Amino acid sequence: MATRGAAAIGDVTRLGLVARALEEPGQGASFAAAALQRDMVAYQAGSLDAFRAIYAALAPPLGRYLRYLTRRADVADDLLQETFLQMHRSRASYDPARPVGAWAFAVARNVFLMHRRASARFAAVHESPGTLPEIAVPGDMEHWATRDRVQRALDHLDPTQAEPLLLHHVWGFSFEEIAGMTGLSAAAARARSSRAMTVLRDALSDERERR
Repeated sequence: MATRGAAAIGDVTRLGLVARALEEPGQGASFAAAALQRDMVAYQAGSLDAFRAIYAALAPPLGRYLRYLTRRADVADDLLQETFLQMHRSRASYDPARPVGAWAFAVARNVFLMHRRASARFAAVHESPGTLPEIAVPGDMEHWATRDRVQRALDHLDPTQAEPLLLHHVWGFSFEEIAGMTGLSAAAARARSSRAMTVLRDALSDERERR
């Protein structure tokens, strides 16, 4: 039974269960890189329409990322606005050869880190994790992995391991891009993601076997 349960979890993971975590129905993890880069160049030149396009494409995933980091929707909303303010201020320094998504996530992470350093409430927030954004679980998988089960498992991952996992499997960044965002080496980001995936699989497998 345990072997079959672990195998089933491995199969579903390969089908993209974790890649759907934190994603809203109908929205994928990848970004239209070429279009975003064109919009960013136009935004650098002063196009308001280009800014609107960038905001529409990046605000939802950046918001979910910040909600994961802060575990508080109200704080995440404030940091999302600060992220776009920082992007506006630093738009002239954006390198068109660099993917816009990775650059924007790096800005969001820096905004979060500045907030963490400035906030005396950071420890309390992370000692009592809030609710992660809703997790979409395909209907044919709900017989063994409900949305609540996956959300609980993600919520209890070590944040230092969970962040690379989510950046890679949910938002589709390469480990080289994650290294640029987090200051880790690509190898360290890959290793942390792998460890988090193992913990997630084990947690879901153990819970299934107790049912």
